[in-house]
Amino acid sequence: MNYKAHILGFALAVLGASAWANDNKNCAVLLLHDRGASTASMSAFGRKLQPACTAKAVEMPWSQRRNNDKDLPGAWQELGRHVKELRQQGFQRVLVGGAGFGANAAMAFLAAVGDTDGVIALAPEADAPGLGPLPATAAAMRQHAPALWVLGTEDPLHQRGEAFAFAKAPPHPNSRFASVKADRKGTTDASVKQVLEWLKSLE
Repeated sequence: MNYKAHILGFALAVLGASAWANDNKNCAVLLLHDRGASTASMSAFGRKLQPACTAKAVEMPWSQRRNNDKDLPGAWQELGRHVKELRQQGFQRVLVGGAGFGANAAMAFLAAVGDTDGVIALAPEADAPGLGPLPATAAAMRQHAPALWVLGTEDPLHQRGEAFAFAKAPPHPNSRFASVKADRKGTTDASVKQVLEWLKSLE
């Protein structure tokens, strides 16, 4: 193995582990990146959520490195293992969130597996390959879990409003739809305040 690559891999592993260095056992959230992306952007976002919830970005099959967005059963198994580990560590509430395709995947995981206590969807895709149209994904989600949806005002999907997909999800008293001033790519960074407030409202 290339020595520099080995050191880089070790450093990333340490950083990933350090994401759990939080004594708050009330809440943990797994963050899923967009298609063809890496965990880097979601890791940075997760660090900003630490005051309200322990956060960790996880690499999924559709990452730039793994380049496999078709292995959804494998993805659900991976997420299921992460959720199980968190519950075994004593976290009282475990959520799954994501950006872009990762947002659709977080919702689809809730629909297919159901083992999550909430979903954060940042700039989801209107029609995600392999996952289908967003309204159908929303409608299939389990009713027990609240969801936070955040769309940028310059995202074309924002023009369709809550009725397009958010209203199709099973109603929950803690579900929220929020807008931020951003395009689709900038929605994640622009939504920190909204996500923090929502997470704290679940306590």
